[in-house]
Amino acid sequence: MYDLLCEGCGHRSAMMLLDEIIQEKKIKEKTILALDVACCSLLIDFVEYDSIMCAHGRVLDVTKGYKEMKKDNVVISYMGDGAAYSIGIEEMIHSARRNDDALTIVINNGLYSMTGGQVAPTYIDSSNLGFKIEEIISNFSITYLARAALSDKENINIAKQYISTAFDKYMEKGGFSLVELLSPCPTNYKLSPKDAANMINEKITKVYKIGEFVNA
Repeated sequence: MYDLLCEGCGHRSAMMLLDEIIQEKKIKEKTILALDVACCSLLIDFVEYDSIMCAHGRVLDVTKGYKEMKKDNVVISYMGDGAAYSIGIEEMIHSARRNDDALTIVINNGLYSMTGGQVAPTYIDSSNLGFKIEEIISNFSITYLARAALSDKENINIAKQYISTAFDKYMEKGGFSLVELLSPCPTNYKLSPKDAANMINEKITKVYKIGEFVNA
């Protein structure tokens, strides 16, 4: 399953969680997965429900239009941190400001992984303290905002809980829901999958705090 992904890639864990939740909630027939380009695009041939490939950074615009036309569908906006917080930051801010009906998953590994590992706004080093989306949109009237880590069993279970809550909020009351997932990228970190996961726990979560920031 998701065999095109690198070993230890967080996208694999994220998609398996989505698959589990969609199956448990029995919503497969009305689910649409809207994907950004780059590593996200590798997922499109594996999902067992309908999917849309979007232009880079424009996922939330596409899903807004789709949701307006198909109000009963569960439309998942799935993107990396580069798409969400760099080229797509305008769409992200205005979607949250409007409190659009948007079920949003952002994979944060700090990199543009498919194109060689260039740094994204979320990258952490001595000159960059990271981009924290909760500092930007928490004061808007959004429905749900949380962050989890795809680093070990305990944290992945927390991630599933947050994603499931976002699904429930989205389906019951609508509005803007976002779950950011801290994700290892062993290939571009040049680490083993185990060491990449440990780096998430030991370094990344010290900057990007895990938890629920908005739960309206």
